[in-house]
Amino acid sequence: MSPIFQRYADDEASDITIQMPQRILATSTHQCPIDVLACRLEKYQADPSSVHDKYPWATRFVMGIPVPSWQRHLVWNVGQKARFITAAWSGADLGSYLTNEWSGSAGADRTLAENSEILIDGQQRLHSLEEYFLDRLAVPDLLGQPRVWSEISNGERKRFLSSIFAHSSVCSDDEVALRKTYDLCALGVTPRTHDQRAAR
Repeated sequence: MSPIFQRYADDEASDITIQMPQRILATSTHQCPIDVLACRLEKYQADPSSVHDKYPWATRFVMGIPVPSWQRHLVWNVGQKARFITAAWSGADLGSYLTNEWSGSAGADRTLAENSEILIDGQQRLHSLEEYFLDRLAVPDLLGQPRVWSEISNGERKRFLSSIFAHSSVCSDDEVALRKTYDLCALGVTPRTHDQRAAR
């Protein structure tokens, strides 16, 4: 006979010494349109040198957001990128991307301390958007014809940009906690190999 599910155990049956994993950093999530990211990319492209000056420690930027050196590199292939963009066009749930909202000053020259405002999770998806917006990635239209962003009408662009891509954020200057959060982000989907982990 199968056990019967109970949301809460009887007091006599529960073991209060058992502790399950806990959240590393408090996270907040907001439902945001893709347009928020598109605006950030536009600002970045308008003056990339000032963004690089603000985050001199960043190894790269995705959609204008600094990526820390301890993140894995870009690994999605063209097919994976195109499927993500197609999912956005189709109104699928895109999940969320995670940033660190903490912002520390590194000095009087207005540079920010390492790990300020970094992208923690979602690099592959945000990079797919960037490639698409910059006409480096084509996705099929309703007739199966590959189309790049510059070919799309403003009406269709508005529809795409209004698609929801949730933005989650933490706020911490603790690099160890940030690295652990990064490692935990994909455990249930595509576990990172040992060489891709940030916390060792």
